[in-house]
Amino acid sequence: MTNELERLRAALADSYAVERELGRGGMATVYLALDLRHDRQVALKVLNPELSIALGPDRFLREVKITARLNHPHILPLLDSGQADGFLFYVMPYVAGESLRDRLTREKQLPVDDALQIAREVADALSYAHSHNVIHRDVKPENLLLESGHAVVADFGIARAIRAAGGSSLTATGVAIGTPAYMSPEQAAGSEDLDGRSDLYSLACVLYEMLGGEPPFTGPTVNSIVHQHLVVEPQSIMALRPSVPGWVATALTRALAKTPADRFSPVALFAEALAGRDTTTMPTAAPAPAAHPSRSSWRLGLLGLAGVVAVGGSLLVLRSGREEPAPAEPTYGRTAIAVLPFQNLSAEGPHSYFASGLHDELLTQLSMVAALKVISRTSVMGYAGTRTPLRQIASELRVGSVVEGSVQVVGRRLRVNVQLIDAATDAHLWADRYDRTLDDAFAIQSDVAKNIVAAVGAALSSAESRGMTETPTANAEAYRLYLQGREYWIRPGRLQQDYEAAQQLYERALALDPDFALAHVALAEAHALMYLLRYDPSPVRLTRAIAEAEAAIRLDPDSPKAHEAAGMVYGIGRGDYPRALDAMLRAARGLPNDARLWQKIGFTRRVLGNWDDALAAFTKATELDPHDADLFLHRGITEDLTRRYADAVRTQERAQSLAPDLHAAAIAKGWTYARWRGKLDTLEAVLRRLPEAVTLGPLGDVAAQQATLHLWERNADQLLQVLRSARRPAYELELSFRPVVLYAAWAHQLHGDRGAARAAFDSARVLLDARLARLPDDWRARAARGLAMAGLGQRDSALREVRRLEQVEGYRDGYFGVQLAEDRARILAQIGEAQAALDEIERLLQRPSWLSGHTLRLDPIWDPIREHPRFRALLARYTEP
Repeated sequence: MTNELERLRAALADSYAVERELGRGGMATVYLALDLRHDRQVALKVLNPELSIALGPDRFLREVKITARLNHPHILPLLDSGQADGFLFYVMPYVAGESLRDRLTREKQLPVDDALQIAREVADALSYAHSHNVIHRDVKPENLLLESGHAVVADFGIARAIRAAGGSSLTATGVAIGTPAYMSPEQAAGSEDLDGRSDLYSLACVLYEMLGGEPPFTGPTVNSIVHQHLVVEPQSIMALRPSVPGWVATALTRALAKTPADRFSPVALFAEALAGRDTTTMPTAAPAPAAHPSRSSWRLGLLGLAGVVAVGGSLLVLRSGREEPAPAEPTYGRTAIAVLPFQNLSAEGPHSYFASGLHDELLTQLSMVAALKVISRTSVMGYAGTRTPLRQIASELRVGSVVEGSVQVVGRRLRVNVQLIDAATDAHLWADRYDRTLDDAFAIQSDVAKNIVAAVGAALSSAESRGMTETPTANAEAYRLYLQGREYWIRPGRLQQDYEAAQQLYERALALDPDFALAHVALAEAHALMYLLRYDPSPVRLTRAIAEAEAAIRLDPDSPKAHEAAGMVYGIGRGDYPRALDAMLRAARGLPNDARLWQKIGFTRRVLGNWDDALAAFTKATELDPHDADLFLHRGITEDLTRRYADAVRTQERAQSLAPDLHAAAIAKGWTYARWRGKLDTLEAVLRRLPEAVTLGPLGDVAAQQATLHLWERNADQLLQVLRSARRPAYELELSFRPVVLYAAWAHQLHGDRGAARAAFDSARVLLDARLARLPDDWRARAARGLAMAGLGQRDSALREVRRLEQVEGYRDGYFGVQLAEDRARILAQIGEAQAALDEIERLLQRPSWLSGHTLRLDPIWDPIREHPRFRALLARYTEP
């Protein structure tokens, strides 16, 4: 891999000391640097290579100078720009604060006063720039920095410079500058003729998100989001947050008008409107009503947009050409159902959780009905707050019926409106309105579920009917506390504070009704996940999870949710995966439409080595939740393990299309190509563009992946460079624990420096001994210790670790077992036990595992046995096309 950072340091050594990478985006990589002339820290932005190639450098630098003339307190100034050794770069002050995106990630919704102040300051900056004929083109939270309580707009005019400099070469590649969630309709349609009103629309999208917690349009695909910008009217901000003043809602509605002529112009008028000043010299649109009209009345055209095919960072790629006739849309049976998120009409406060709580419980009840196919929560949540036409939703989710509803709590009254619609005809199959007391929450959702089943013509078994009508608790307050806990539990992000809040609410519910089995189930899940995610990996937490699951089984032996929870704790807490699988399969008989349950079944079957059954479970989960990227990630990993490499690549690409920030899918695809084709270029390209701070779930972090890549490339210098910037003493992944210094030892071996390698191996041994003293059952550390002892030439100690690994309860042919076996083979190879290592290697090549002929060829760990005739024969056999 080309050492870009070292090249950059050398190219700019006279002016800047480049310290480290801060982050990467669709257009540029950002580095922290020291301006040597002025002794100050700066943010140095280097255009990505593919973009630099497409641009004309001279024109780009001329256009950048226009930006350098901007001088405004809320615009981050351009300090310098240039070209060096093929790099196009520009320099801005380093802001030590945070971006608006950082704050929104942390708080989701901002106080109204803070949001309005930020919007006014950004509008002031935009107004100034527009007066100098500079349009930003990419206003979004990532480009708005917060410093000393004020907003500063970054990258001003850079998009203009890129567009101007790129000319026909950019047009030929189909690149349009902008970010889908914040694009103006004219920008989404590919128009070149943009003015300040386009920036205003983007700013209005940002303000909408600051107030409502999400942009005006969201969706599971880029196409869906762009479509909404073009043809769908946004929901009134007051429907999401009733406390927003009416005049702010009115200003937002006007700023988000589809036609530029209907927006504020100039943008300074928007700032005045947000300050509460009179801007009625031009007519203003009234805010959209909270209760939205029928989706079938909305326009469906894409206004000439040929089609969105990819998104990367802030670059939206569009392809033009003659439109092909649209194929006839397939129709799906009415028993395939999507229940859209219920609209929350309650005021902010103690009852705002009812909408999501009732929606979640309704999905659970419908998931019990074997005659239905019910799309799970993650996929339907992608349509929350959108005006996506029902037919489009039905087509994307492959359903024939769609349920919509709203929930409102007024005093002690609970008002629920629900309608079931045939997606093909837009006909109402059933609708009802409930005006009851808060104590009737379960009765309402039970009645809704039964009516939906009847309306789509499905039959209920006696057990299913009983499950829908049996009241989980006679204590209405306990049930409300349970619903409130569920609202915290299902929030995105798996945040520890949300899980802790859910736990407290479940415990309060059980204090009111100790026999509330469903609350025991929920509490068991909370304890188990807190343990599994290492928020609290204490034995006490595990003991409580087991106790709660067993209490649920004792109180309600027929409850599928109770058996699901029991399966979780048997696997996580006791390592008894056969018993865990039995419990989960029993749960699936009562919850045949629960995608998350099928995912757990897939995990458990994979651990046991039931590979085909595991893949079937993951496939079932993705059918029930077709927009859950995480499900596709794990399905793709399973396909990779079972050597279905082409399928694995397609599945990981599906995961990436659903969640472009699920970088683990891109990494997994890169490793699939390495095992399948022996090519590292895909993985190299992914790692080059990712900042090191990105976490990859079961794959650890970017630095761990870089270390393995450089080792396989036999690039010792680059490997040592990565190791020097390591933030932790070890790289910890789901299936491996490798001290950083162990990689250093291998790098020194590649250099032929035996003394340095031996010292590094010994340092690794010391660290691993400390780890195993604390966690003696960590087989990953045990495997790493075997490799360290082999590196030290301590053959007997290494063999002892091999024997210990053979005794680990890892299910020999299962998910953990194949990694255990590969690690045993690695240790044996390193100490020269060629025949024993080759026995293990040959067994792994003949069944599901991570090992392939290409990984044997690439990984230097096999060098001690590489010339063995049997190894060479295996290599020839398993690297054939």
